[in-house]
Amino acid sequence: MDHDRRDLPRWHLSEEATLILDSDYDVRCPLRDISGSGAAVTTDLKPEAGDEAIIYVRSLGRFRAKVARVGDDHVAFRFLIEDERQIILLERLERRLLQQEQEGGQAKGADLEPLAH
Repeated sequence: MDHDRRDLPRWHLSEEATLILDSDYDVRCPLRDISGSGAAVTTDLKPEAGDEAIIYVRSLGRFRAKVARVGDDHVAFRFLIEDERQIILLERLERRLLQQEQEGGQAKGADLEPLAH
């Protein structure tokens, strides 16, 4: 499976995510990008591809995920969610992006463009 192919657009969301990699270990990281199918965070953590995690974003909720890939300065996750939960995530993400745009005015509008695939 090609992990660089994404089925949904990725967006920049100016928030932090809390990663729970096991029951004894959690860390806050800036979101690098997010979509309805996964998220990437900026971190120097090096979990293994396939490791399971919980990702919590205050405005969106808590999601089970699997490590898709690990970069030098980021980790990408694929959400492990059902279709109904994915729809809820997309609705919350849309509301949060609109709120972010209103808070940031025109100067931040470019941040709301989908990131290149």
